[in-house]
Amino acid sequence: MNIKALKAFRLIVINGSLATAAQSMHLSQPAVSRLISLLEHEAKLQLFYRTRRRLTLTPEGEAFYRQAEHLLAGFDEIPRIIEDIKAKTGGNFRLVTAPRIGQGLVSPALALMQKETPGVRCIVDIQSRFDLENRIGTRRYDLGIVSLPVSHSLVEIDNKPLMRVRAEALLPEDHPLAEKEQLTASDLAPYPMLGLWPSQIWRQQVDDFFRSGGAVPSYTVETRSSLMACQMVRDGAGIAVLDRVCAQAIDLKGLTLRPIEPARWISFGCIHQRGATLSPHALHFLDCLKRIVAQLRTRGPEYAESIVPLD
Repeated sequence: MNIKALKAFRLIVINGSLATAAQSMHLSQPAVSRLISLLEHEAKLQLFYRTRRRLTLTPEGEAFYRQAEHLLAGFDEIPRIIEDIKAKTGGNFRLVTAPRIGQGLVSPALALMQKETPGVRCIVDIQSRFDLENRIGTRRYDLGIVSLPVSHSLVEIDNKPLMRVRAEALLPEDHPLAEKEQLTASDLAPYPMLGLWPSQIWRQQVDDFFRSGGAVPSYTVETRSSLMACQMVRDGAGIAVLDRVCAQAIDLKGLTLRPIEPARWISFGCIHQRGATLSPHALHFLDCLKRIVAQLRTRGPEYAESIVPLD
């Protein structure tokens, strides 16, 4: 399949314009249009509806882009790979993670790594869990840091647990429930709850917690972003059941965390393609990550009890 045609397709979708795609590729608009026709012929798919003013994705085009976007984006990495080979630098350190732990855990670990090995070029991508699972199978990344387990339909993935964190309710310090040391499902059910989307693993665990406690939560807001849920607690929108690592991404002044009972835990760890040898940069980063976890645990007994290393 013609790589230039695939690149043209991606640029049109991203920029929403054939003219902009042509400018980016230093080609004429008719030349880019011919590339798209070639791609449609090779794929035997109609990717765009054509009008006088614009191209619009067909349902087939949307499905093709959604499934192939992570592969198409990989073309952008080729010049960097070539530069690394020519310079014989051994390559960059490429990491993918999720917003949930990116700011609270991965960021300080990367900062520590940079202090100890200045000059190492780190490329960090933040993806939703769904996109992360797809992308880790393309070998575009040396390492992924995410909640476990992770699998891929075509590629075997190694899952290595690093720590587990306990589910806790994040709420204002002046909330009536803040006086209790632990919170049950029946404690939380009468209050407005901020939940993740039902398809997300953490939300499913929280829903199971409520079901097991014989309670029905009242979700007033649902979001895909754990960080958004944390911020909404700060803004007074309700209570969120999250974890202490995730909550590090916001200012916790005026807020408090209370563990839920019975305890629920979620594991975090590193993932990579099975059989791949971790680079020295990846091993160094994992060591930095473990030390950041150890530092978090020294903040007090509540941190030590709710963040437990597994390695």
